[in-house]
Amino acid sequence: MQNYEARDLLNKYQAGKATDEEIDLLLHWVQQIEPENQPEFKSSDLDEVTAKIWNKISTANKKRRVIKLSYLSGIAAAIAAIVFGVFFFKAPGKPEPGSGAANYTNDIAPGKNTATLTLANGKTILLSDVKTGVIIDKNSLEYNDGSAVERGDSDLRQDGEPVTITTPRGGTYQVRLPDGSKVWLNAASSLTYTAPLNERGGIRKVELSGEAYFEVFRNKNQPFVVTAKNLTTTVLGTHFNINAYEDEPAIKTTLLEGSVLVAVDGLNKKLSPGFEAVNKGGNIELNKVDVATAVAWKNKQFLFESENIQTIMRMIERWYDVEIIYEGPVTKDNFSGGVSRFDQLSKVLQSLESAGAVHFKIQGRKIYVSQ
Repeated sequence: MQNYEARDLLNKYQAGKATDEEIDLLLHWVQQIEPENQPEFKSSDLDEVTAKIWNKISTANKKRRVIKLSYLSGIAAAIAAIVFGVFFFKAPGKPEPGSGAANYTNDIAPGKNTATLTLANGKTILLSDVKTGVIIDKNSLEYNDGSAVERGDSDLRQDGEPVTITTPRGGTYQVRLPDGSKVWLNAASSLTYTAPLNERGGIRKVELSGEAYFEVFRNKNQPFVVTAKNLTTTVLGTHFNINAYEDEPAIKTTLLEGSVLVAVDGLNKKLSPGFEAVNKGGNIELNKVDVATAVAWKNKQFLFESENIQTIMRMIERWYDVEIIYEGPVTKDNFSGGVSRFDQLSKVLQSLESAGAVHFKIQGRKIYVSQ
């Protein structure tokens, strides 16, 4: 069976329209592509995130703390990982007749590359939404493809003055700072630094609101310090993610490479790669995590592992620039799975609905959530 045939069968299964014979065919096909049965199938054949997903799926028979996936649900996820590069949320057992994903008469497009640069004098520069990033130097401003940024008479040479990069809800942008560090801003986020940032002998300080992924240019003589609310993260040169949205219950700092020191109210903790520091109520808790989940947004994906529906909907609210309204009590189940951040909103909601226990209705830019 070819990939496109598997995709068609998977779509029928998700819609609750697959026959028993088609389900058997789906099972048989997957048995032929399981990694343990196909030594030539390597994780390197998939992208990093998809490979991690595949590894999770291959051990789906183990006990899970989230909604139990039936074997066939794991199979569907495995096929999706190969065919689509993502996997979907599924409920146990076969879908009830007619309980396929809902149809939406309204739909909402995903977010895009958009941001503004605000200078100390209050002048703002709207960055192009057809570019993916901007390079800020002491005396120049250009996009990461080398083209110039239209900035009129705006002056970047204001040493000692703040510069702020802001993304709206439904926006994301990449920034290379004057010291050479790279920052990816998630939706509804901002990063502020004092020009020129890379002054010799000084500490490189930035202030974050929202969420950002950092690849800090190494300089052992100039520590790079990120403040987010009451949390301070100090590094010399490393890769890490900070989630510090106002509507989240905790600040999460996730380390991919190197080491960082997180501090709050006199309490200090050193973070190692693969760990996440959770700051809540003046305490810092260190947890071993799958870093791919924390940085999935940067890699253009939603990727969830044992997340409640409220957390998932906050991510959707920021990226699609919508308002979430809960109609009555919501499910207490946790969800695991993933979809592209650049899918239409209806596809993301349909994937969630296919897990059962939650339903959605789109009206304008309002999303109604019910059981």
